[in-house]
Amino acid sequence: MEKELKRYWEGKYPLVQSYWIGCILIPIVLSIPFVFVTGNVSSGAAFFFIIYWLFLIGANAFLLIGGFKSATIYVKEKQRKKQNSGWGIAAQILIVLAGIYTVLEVLKVLLS
Repeated sequence: MEKELKRYWEGKYPLVQSYWIGCILIPIVLSIPFVFVTGNVSSGAAFFFIIYWLFLIGANAFLLIGGFKSATIYVKEKQRKKQNSGWGIAAQILIVLAGIYTVLEVLKVLLS
């Protein structure tokens, strides 16, 4: 598991995997527990969700950074081969926008 995490962090997974699985699918799956949160939760559940929310922030940062590194490697390789690197650039832009959105959502929660 540690080997796969290191490989992901270094951007060594193919762009299609790191973007669609690492930057889209896994964050959605990790967010599912928040669908079941209602206005009235016990103190134990509240504690769990605070800890889980902090984990989710770290996981999202890890996944977005690894995905961005993968996109960067993809762009460099395509440019080296004199091929179109549009998908890699598009992925980089969308990952940056996802990172900005994540930061704004965290700030919104912290400041409310």
